[in-house]
Amino acid sequence: MDIGKSFGFVFEDKKWIEKVLIGGILMLVPILGSILMLGYAVELVRNVRKHEMEPLPEWDKWGEKITDGLKLLIIYFLWSLPLVILGFIIMIPLAITGDSDTGSTIAGLFSTCFGCFAFLYAIVVWLATPGLVIKFAETGEFSDGLKFGEILNFTKEHLGQIFVVIVVSWLVYMLAGLFGTLLCIIGLVFTMFWASLVQYHMIAQIGLAPEPPERPMETLSQAKPAEELPETSQSNE
Repeated sequence: MDIGKSFGFVFEDKKWIEKVLIGGILMLVPILGSILMLGYAVELVRNVRKHEMEPLPEWDKWGEKITDGLKLLIIYFLWSLPLVILGFIIMIPLAITGDSDTGSTIAGLFSTCFGCFAFLYAIVVWLATPGLVIKFAETGEFSDGLKFGEILNFTKEHLGQIFVVIVVSWLVYMLAGLFGTLLCIIGLVFTMFWASLVQYHMIAQIGLAPEPPERPMETLSQAKPAEELPETSQSNE
């Protein structure tokens, strides 16, 4: 994984200023802006997985970005749905038992057990997020983002890289927040947009196979023998 590439690839694009400005402005738009950001991230991941020379997407094909972003948002929600259900389950005994001491004790034990399970599941979703993003981005099929078994296997196989992405992403967002604040607060939306691009570029590199050479070198056994020169006749004087 080339972390340095993730930090600098944005600035290698000839139109990076324009693209970052548009992205930063869209971050200020409620709901629709977030959906477009997810669609843009999906296209970025897709470009990196295809080894595009300049993976930073253009701000075009808005319909496709909205569609991809909405699909990914729903996939995120479905992965997190058990946490929502567990939250309601934890609240039920608290509402039933009221203020009685015995009821409060039972509700407390019940809540602790389900709370621990919810915490562990939240960690699983957190670690599986890069895998589900990659799986969905590669095909664009909604169902691929819900292939829990394949995504969890991918997460297990590349757990080391995923931990690196999580830690570096946290540091990047901290750095972007600090630098954006120094830019009179208004710069925060642009630096945070850059931070998200760095994060998704790193996600796209997880388990990525090296780019195949354009023209594989021929082995010695495959090399063609040199053609013999035609014989020339010499005249005797």
